[in-house]
Amino acid sequence: MIFVLFGVSLVIFYLARGFPTGFDPVAPYINPKMTAEQIAEVRRVHGFDQPLYVQYVFWLQDVFRGDWGLTGIWAQGRPVLQVFSLSFPYTVQLSVAATILTVAIGLPLGIISAVKNNKVPDHISRIIALTGYSTPSYWFGFMLQLVFFYYFTIWGLPHLPSNLAVSPGMETVVQRVTGMPVFDGLIAGNLQYTADALSHLILPAFSLAFISLGFLARIVRASMLEVLRQDYIILARSKGLRERVVIYRHALKNALIPAVTLTGMFFAGLLGGAMITEFVFALPGVGQLSLQAVFQGDSNFLLLYTLVLAAIIVIANLVVDVAYVFLDPRIKY
Repeated sequence: MIFVLFGVSLVIFYLARGFPTGFDPVAPYINPKMTAEQIAEVRRVHGFDQPLYVQYVFWLQDVFRGDWGLTGIWAQGRPVLQVFSLSFPYTVQLSVAATILTVAIGLPLGIISAVKNNKVPDHISRIIALTGYSTPSYWFGFMLQLVFFYYFTIWGLPHLPSNLAVSPGMETVVQRVTGMPVFDGLIAGNLQYTADALSHLILPAFSLAFISLGFLARIVRASMLEVLRQDYIILARSKGLRERVVIYRHALKNALIPAVTLTGMFFAGLLGGAMITEFVFALPGVGQLSLQAVFQGDSNFLLLYTLVLAAIIVIANLVVDVAYVFLDPRIKY
């Protein structure tokens, strides 16, 4: 993990600061009251006046001291870690909700598709899966907003919110504990706030889940079909066990390994920030902030964002590997 993160930091530092972008990395540190001498001192302290490889050493020294630099997003000049920490819980909440929906819909679809192979349920599952992973996320998000917010409002039907994490004016109704509105509402025991946060979460979470559940359904289907042909499944059926027992107790557990891998990587990718979805639904997560950081050449934020994403993916791989042992005791490391 250490070597992977070190390698990622080298690549991203070179890409973020090694190419001329028109954005000076010292810009977030400058305010109108600073003199030319003070600006020069900032350049010297952080190594902005040094060659690129020396700048990287200065940056590593700052990071090891817990200083990730300042961010220029919205011209705030605030610590990168602070801005990231305030936005990351929104992305975690969206990722958890999308992953739950993916598993809750994609897993049964894959099982039904395998059990009813080449029958009507299988064909329906294939259509849903193909539609899911061939639909652009931004287009599907706009369609959800158009139907469930705009048209439902016109028709006088109960509608779902189209943007933000909570309704305007409710941001300070409950105390921020986790930074995730749904969980903060539950902790505070405020059911109205929790319901409002959940209603804002439905459309973006389903928008993300619809794209990924197709992949999960196809993986589960292929794995289940392979397992159902094994000798021990034939033996279980010959013993007169009920089909439900054969499917869920004997076949499903062995078919879950590829699905666990896909779900773990999907969740890790979402935690890095679902840029398009957060942008479409105006969610204040790190995905949308990272997009702004790219446009503004904010290398400090991009470095923190990318390293956190890399760490999440590496840890997700570790968790998936450990989960394999519980699913199949024959796997040894």
